[in-house]
Amino acid sequence: MTELLLYTFFGMLLAVLAGLAKGSMRRWVIGAGLALLVVFAAFPFSRARGFLSRDTIDPTLLALVPLFPLLLMIPLGVLLALVLARRGGQAAGLGGVLGGTAALVAAGWWYVQPVQIAKLYPVEGLIELLLALGVAGSVALLSFSRPKQRVPILIGAVVAGVLAFLWFHAPQGGGAYLPKSLGYYKLMLPTPPGAEQQIVDAYNRALPELNAIRKELGQDELKPIQSLADLQGAIPQQASSEGYRLVQPATTQYGAFAAFFLAGLMLGAGLMQLRNASLQEPDDFRAGILIALVASFLIPAFDATEFDLNKLVVGWPFLQQFADKAWPPLLADPAAERYPLQEVLSQIAVTVQMALVGTFLAAVFAMPLSFLAARNVTSGTPLMRSVFYVTRLFLNVLRGVPTLIIALILVAAVGLGPFAGVMAIAIHSLTELGKLYSEAIENADKGPVEALESTGASGVNVVRWAILPQVLPLFVSYTVYNFEINFRSSLVLGLVGAGGIGYFINEKMASGQYDQMIVGVIAIVIVVNIIDFASSWLRSRLV
Repeated sequence: MTELLLYTFFGMLLAVLAGLAKGSMRRWVIGAGLALLVVFAAFPFSRARGFLSRDTIDPTLLALVPLFPLLLMIPLGVLLALVLARRGGQAAGLGGVLGGTAALVAAGWWYVQPVQIAKLYPVEGLIELLLALGVAGSVALLSFSRPKQRVPILIGAVVAGVLAFLWFHAPQGGGAYLPKSLGYYKLMLPTPPGAEQQIVDAYNRALPELNAIRKELGQDELKPIQSLADLQGAIPQQASSEGYRLVQPATTQYGAFAAFFLAGLMLGAGLMQLRNASLQEPDDFRAGILIALVASFLIPAFDATEFDLNKLVVGWPFLQQFADKAWPPLLADPAAERYPLQEVLSQIAVTVQMALVGTFLAAVFAMPLSFLAARNVTSGTPLMRSVFYVTRLFLNVLRGVPTLIIALILVAAVGLGPFAGVMAIAIHSLTELGKLYSEAIENADKGPVEALESTGASGVNVVRWAILPQVLPLFVSYTVYNFEINFRSSLVLGLVGAGGIGYFINEKMASGQYDQMIVGVIAIVIVVNIIDFASSWLRSRLV
C-alpha cells in the first residue's frame, strides 16, 4: 500500500508543479479523469490465480465490479468531475477533488479486501466488437478526404464492420487465427454460498494423494487448510478447471499504480483549481483528451517493455566489471600476435564500403523508379496511373521490412559476409530513396514543365530539361544523407553475420575480450562524427 500511496503523491506533486507554473488545472482534471476511465475498463488491477500459471488472469476494475460494487464509485466520480468541468472555475476544481477522492477510496478499499474465490464469466463478442469498430472506423476516415462520397463510404464502413465482426466471431474465421480473442474479457462473479468450503474440502480430501507424490519427489508435505486464505498461490486443479479463481486484491498490476497516480493527479489538480479558479483555458477539453490518449498508450507500453530502473541497480556490478576490463584499450599485443587496432581499421573500412556500395546501388535503381512513383509525371493515361499505384505499393511494402530482417534472410541464403549486408542496405535504401526522390519530383516547379510542354516537347525532354535540373541537387543531398544512415545500419548488420565492424564487436563481446571490443567502439564514434560533419557540410553546399 505504501508504494501505491507514493504514486498518489507523485500525481499530486505533478498537479501542484503545473499549478505553480500557472498551467491550466482543468485540462489535468479532464485528462486524468478520461484516462481513469480507460484504466478502469482496460488495465489489469489485481491478480486471480488458477491451478497453473497459464490459468492466472489479471482482471480489470470493471471486471471486479460484480465482486466489489463499490468500485463503481470510480467511473461515477469521473463522470461527475467531467460534468462539473464544463462549468469551469471552482466547480471544475470541486469535480476534480470529488472524482480523485472517489477513485482513491474505492481502489484503496478494494486493495485491503481479503483473498476470495470468484468464478470466471467470459464476455463473448466484446473483443470482436472492438476489432470490428476499428475496421469500420478506419474505412470511415476516408470520408473526411472525400466529402462528395461521404455517404457511400460510411455505408461501406458499416458493412465492413459487420462483416469483420462476423468473421472474427466465427470459430473457423478470426477465431482460428486469434483464439485468445474469443471470450478474452472475463468478469469475476461472486460464488454461491458454500462454494468456498466445498473447494477447501475437496482440496483436503485430495491432500494425501498429493503428499504421496511430493514425498517421492523429495518435497515437503502440505498441511490441510481451513480456508482459501491458507493456500499459497494456486487453487486446486478441479476448481480451476470449473472456472474458479483465487482473487488476490493486494497483488497489484500496473493498472493499480496507474489508477492511484491518476487519482492523485486529479485530486491535486482539483485542489489547485479550487485555490485559483482562473487556471483554465478554452481548449481544455481538447487538451484533456490528448493527455488521456497519451497516458492510455504510455502506461501499458512501460509495462510491456518491463521498464524497471531497479534492474540497472542490480546490473551495476557487471557494468563496473566491464569498465575495469575494457580500459585501457588493447591496441596491440605483439607477444601474443594480436593486433586489434589493425583489425578494427580493416573492418571499419569494410563497413564504410558496405554503406557506400549499398547506397550507390539504391540510388541507381531508385532514380527511374521515383519518376514512376511521382503523380505529376504519371498522370497522363490510365496505364501510367496504374504504374504509379503499383510502384508506390511496391515501395511502401518493401519499406516496411527492416534492414535487419532482410540481412537475416540474405545471410541464410548467401552465407556470412559483407555481401549480404550490402544487398540488405541496397534493398531497403531503394525504398527510402525512391520515396524521397518521388516527393522531390512532385514538388518541382510547374513553370518550366508547362513552358516546355507548350512548345510541344516530348515527355523525356520535359523530364530532362525541366524536372531534373530542379531535383538533382535534392537527389544528391538525399543520397548523402542516406549514406550516413546506412553506415549506422551496417554497424548493426555485423551483429547478425553480415560483416563489418559489428561482427568484430559481437565476436569480442561474446568472448569477453572487452579491451579489444572497446577499440572498435572508439573507432565507430570517431568515424560516425567524421561522416556526420562531412555529410552536413556537403549537403549545405548542395541545397
